[in-house]
Amino acid sequence: MPLPRFQKLDEPRKKTILDAAAEEFGERGFEQASYNRIIERAGISKGAMYYYFSDKDDLYRTVLDHALAHWLLQVGFPFEADDAASFWNACEAMYARSLRFMLEDPKNAALCLSVAQARERLEGHPVLLMLNERMMEWTGALVSQGQALGAVREDLPTDLIVHAALALMDAGDRWLASHWSEITADAVDDTASKMVDLFRRVGEPEGAR
Repeated sequence: MPLPRFQKLDEPRKKTILDAAAEEFGERGFEQASYNRIIERAGISKGAMYYYFSDKDDLYRTVLDHALAHWLLQVGFPFEADDAASFWNACEAMYARSLRFMLEDPKNAALCLSVAQARERLEGHPVLLMLNERMMEWTGALVSQGQALGAVREDLPTDLIVHAALALMDAGDRWLASHWSEITADAVDDTASKMVDLFRRVGEPEGAR
């Protein structure tokens, strides 16, 4: 967590520091990112940075926490669904919002894609493990809602379905990381439809379509 002094900064200053860190981590990943380059990008002194964060790990955790909170705010959760059909439609709309959010915010897009690449390399940084736990909770809530609406199968253990969903999301993220330059605004809806259909084919009750 950031040191208390960081929390007392005005919002524009916080944003400048977090944006600089997001750019560096997004371009190079955690291991190759340079704390000194982040400090230079943020336009502050090394002493000031250590006044706000204890080390690079602390800054990385803060940046990912901030990015996840921002993503959840923009993308949301398909609570508007009230039956199986509207659940899957809402999931597609949610995925499309996620893609548009990334297209509109290149810094966060690069950060998200760098996380996908780090997971592919099986990097075990504690903040990545924490992020995985939070995504597990989020996906579990999504699966539970789908089951309540009859959209997601119940003949398998729920935690198995959650793990399968996360594995498919991981595969989708890795594919996006290697094809991101091909994703345009015009391709968003079609990409979202194909990605959600992957999980739908695994998670939907047999004979539902």
